[in-house]
Amino acid sequence: MDRSAIRSVAFGGFDKEDVARYIEQLSQETEKLREERDALQEKADCLEKEADELRTQVQELTKAREELSAEMARLAPLEKENAQLKEQVEALRPDAEAHVMLRGQVGAIECEARQRAAELEEHTAGQMHKALDLFRQQYQILMSTFETASSHMTAELRKMEVTLAQLPRTMDQTGVELDRLASALEKGTDAKSDKK
Repeated sequence: MDRSAIRSVAFGGFDKEDVARYIEQLSQETEKLREERDALQEKADCLEKEADELRTQVQELTKAREELSAEMARLAPLEKENAQLKEQVEALRPDAEAHVMLRGQVGAIECEARQRAAELEEHTAGQMHKALDLFRQQYQILMSTFETASSHMTAELRKMEVTLAQLPRTMDQTGVELDRLASALEKGTDAKSDKK
């Protein structure tokens, strides 16, 4: 209710019913502002919880990356074995050329070694590629989710900050209006007392 809607009476200042309605409206508006503040606080708490969950996911992915690095370190000796097998093949080749009678056996060993080395190399590379692809995919999804949630949370916190910043001014204005009304009522009461 606008202050101009408070009717004056011939004696005693303002109409009491209008003043009471005005005070009631101010009380309702104040309660509404409190409810809005509480809702914004609850929303901020939810956003903070979401941020904590995203941080937990980042930590889990970091741990997964470390486990992947450990797995790659575990596979490193296999690459060394592969290199050793190739060296063995190269070492056996001159013997095969020098010993014609053992050529068939050396050829079989060489073929087996190459096959084993190729299979091992292919298997190792496949595992590494799969693990890296999975990690990249999960990391991209997580970063996209985190950026979206972070932007949303930042926007909501800014809205809440603006609303909360305006709340004291609104409450101060309400207090001033109530003080004016109280003063007007006191003057009206004093005027009645003087006339009696």
